[in-house]
Amino acid sequence: MDRRIFVIFLTVFIDLLGFGILIPILPTFAQNELAMNESLIGLTVGIFSLMQFVFNPLWGRLSDIYGRKPILLFGLGGNVFSYIITGMVLSGVLKSIPLLLVSRALAGIFSANIGAAMAYISDVTPPKDRSKGMGLIGAAFGLGFVFGPFIGGFLAKRFGYDFPTYLSAGLSLIAFFLTMLLVNESLPKELRVHISMSGFHPKNGIKRLIDALKHPHVGFLILLYFVIVFSISNIFSTFQLYAESKEGFSYDIEEVSYLFAFSGLVGAITQGLLIRPILKVFDERKVFIVSCLIMGIGLGTIPFSNHHLVLLLGSILFMSLGNGLCLSIGLGLISKFTNPDEQGGILGLTQSLASLARFIGPTWGGLVYHFVSFAAPFLTGGIVMLGATFMSLTLLKEKYRHSTNTFR
Repeated sequence: MDRRIFVIFLTVFIDLLGFGILIPILPTFAQNELAMNESLIGLTVGIFSLMQFVFNPLWGRLSDIYGRKPILLFGLGGNVFSYIITGMVLSGVLKSIPLLLVSRALAGIFSANIGAAMAYISDVTPPKDRSKGMGLIGAAFGLGFVFGPFIGGFLAKRFGYDFPTYLSAGLSLIAFFLTMLLVNESLPKELRVHISMSGFHPKNGIKRLIDALKHPHVGFLILLYFVIVFSISNIFSTFQLYAESKEGFSYDIEEVSYLFAFSGLVGAITQGLLIRPILKVFDERKVFIVSCLIMGIGLGTIPFSNHHLVLLLGSILFMSLGNGLCLSIGLGLISKFTNPDEQGGILGLTQSLASLARFIGPTWGGLVYHFVSFAAPFLTGGIVMLGATFMSLTLLKEKYRHSTNTFR
């Protein structure tokens, strides 16, 4: 593996590990210590991604102007600050619902630099290996979800909610120094875009988004990516509550963390190990379509596990396998249709819309969990993914077959 790619993989993994640590903590803390209902818990989980939606295009475009490395460093440094504030809330020193929301909003702002990391991968990998390169970033996400929730639940049960959060701050600080010392800039000066800061008017951002969505291929793929992320995000604020409830399995925070770890492990293996041999044998368009269907089946069957752990693990297996393939292949296809000097901007827009999906998903999931049924978030995700399966059949049409060598 290229040393540069490995370092980016490692720094993204460390940063996402810190994010994963909070996954089992926030819903439990919000419900047990702040007496928040499911709707407000969904908003608390989702506000992180709402800020990413707002700031992802900015950081992605800035990486096209100033290079990838400065944006990566800024985000990692800011994450240290946001985790410290979150830890103070969880410790009870600054126990406050508004401050918890503010701390998660700050974390979303500083974590919006993931588009720069993806653009870095695009800079240093040839088009034919783009899906594999994006798979490594996906594996970093997956590994963060493998170890993060487990570490978070394990430590929170023994040392309190705040301890693992401060650990997240330390990990982000490590990632900051690794990036500063070991990552070289990947975007040559001659390829950088030269515009003034006056170009960052909100109307310009909206125009860039509309232009990207109008692209005959990129726009459709971005929308598909949005639908996929929304579907999986339905459970971000509710799976923890379901697993801890009487309707679910009456698990504690540590036991739920094992389920998250299993999901992350399946996703990491899929994106880091399985995707390469699969794409060598099968057409990536067909794999994408089948993976949408598998993911939908997994999501939709979670609430029917009926207290049987084996059935629940089977649903999580399908959900995570399908999600890992969908996200990696989807990002790879988007990147292949994007010009080299626009990678940061387009991938930033893609991640921005994905962040919007991660805001709408948990918020919607919390609302329907609260007002409809504990099963509603999972059924919603499954039904939407069935729709994504039919949408993705468009990839088999002739216009895709003849538009680029990638699909032949």
